[in-house]
Amino acid sequence: MTTICTMPDHIFLDTEYKQPAIHQHLAKHIIISLSDDLTVTFEGERKAVCKGVMIDANVPHTVAGRENRMLVFLIDATSTVARNMNHDPLAGEPFKVIDGRIVEQIREAYKACLPDRFESEYAEFSEFVFCRLSLNGKSTIIPDPRVQTALGFISQSADIDGAMISRLCENAHLSQSRFSHLFKEQTGVSLNSYLTLAKLRKAYQLMLEGETITAAAMNAGFGTPSHFSAASRKYLGIAASDITGRCNVYDIKCQRLFES
Repeated sequence: MTTICTMPDHIFLDTEYKQPAIHQHLAKHIIISLSDDLTVTFEGERKAVCKGVMIDANVPHTVAGRENRMLVFLIDATSTVARNMNHDPLAGEPFKVIDGRIVEQIREAYKACLPDRFESEYAEFSEFVFCRLSLNGKSTIIPDPRVQTALGFISQSADIDGAMISRLCENAHLSQSRFSHLFKEQTGVSLNSYLTLAKLRKAYQLMLEGETITAAAMNAGFGTPSHFSAASRKYLGIAASDITGRCNVYDIKCQRLFES
């Protein structure tokens, strides 16, 4: 059984994280094993054996464990948490092993979250995790008001259609190339990549409201359901079809919407 929770600054999974091939994600990672040590292999055969690890965005890696059940936090690159990861503890390094004592504290805090109250307790648990890792922060730190406005517009849009980039550029009074450069400079990710993540969030929310995978994908702005599934696997490591079959899913405010 997989648990997925979408929050304003991250996506959380309690899952059997099975990705044997080297891959990379646009989100920053925090991964905590719930059982034995993890073996994290990076491009070039560099390895780390640990119980928990933080991994920067766009770092090729694969993670394996004997039982594979892990807590995974995928951190939005525009968030304060992600910015804090850049400065400390990552400080320019591709990854950082988490102290075993902190891992144990995170495990115990997660065990204390009761299934029937998960929706009310998850926010406190995630704050505890970020506090123990010195990554506190709920708001985004985006200095340029044009990018701030764009992020708000994306968040409030019903779907992310093909005309979204043109509308954002028009609102910012910049060419597409200039605005794309500014967005990447301010957020650390490309505009296209950020829009893909925004579409994923919207598709998940539509599925939670009862729409089929096909309808959710199309209404969120994906060209086809297969594009949605490929993006879901890239970000979460699971196919979109898995979400409806064996998951507890919580919305952005951690209110449980269904249990399958």
